[in-house]
Amino acid sequence: MLKLHYHPLSSYSRKAAIGLAVRGDAVELAVVDAMNGGLRTSAHLALSPFGKMPVLESPDGPIYESTSILEYLEEKGPRVLLPAGQERVARHWDRLGDLYLLDAIGKYFWNKAPKVHEETTKTMGTAWGLWEQALSDGRPFVLGDTITLADLSAAVAVDYAETEGIGFSDAIAAYRDRLYAHPALAASRDAARPFVLATLPMRSGPRA
Repeated sequence: MLKLHYHPLSSYSRKAAIGLAVRGDAVELAVVDAMNGGLRTSAHLALSPFGKMPVLESPDGPIYESTSILEYLEEKGPRVLLPAGQERVARHWDRLGDLYLLDAIGKYFWNKAPKVHEETTKTMGTAWGLWEQALSDGRPFVLGDTITLADLSAAVAVDYAETEGIGFSDAIAAYRDRLYAHPALAASRDAARPFVLATLPMRSGPRA
């Protein structure tokens, strides 16, 4: 069985775990004790030399970086997250989601300085504008009727934007509702919530 080393709070861990669940892969979820040095142990560094997560233990060895994990599984089949003929477009939205949604909210999640709030709001607002355009023809998800790689980073980002008070439009709120109607996404959100609350004391600071 595949084994995913991850943490329920980690944005990119959530992205990978959601992708595996949407695909329907049988996988063991192994929580890394990141708050207590779990990323720096020799065992973890043997799997992920940069001391990051998620990492997938596979028959072909460890695969790290969330998109690489999902691409690896898509190559093995079945094709779920990279629909035939739309691979480049899916990868494009995946990069947009990583760079301008997940990374932006990740900074504000841990740093509530007013300048970070301003930058996060601006960057995410610009990105959400692109998502609104993609969804403006009435499609439920970025590439059509099903959740694909194009939606995963956005799905995690919109959840943390909500917990951290970073606003978004009604159109994105409706997109969020469609995403989290899927059991895999709802389970990811529910698993993250205790850690969102537990880390509040170390994340509290000035808010704009």
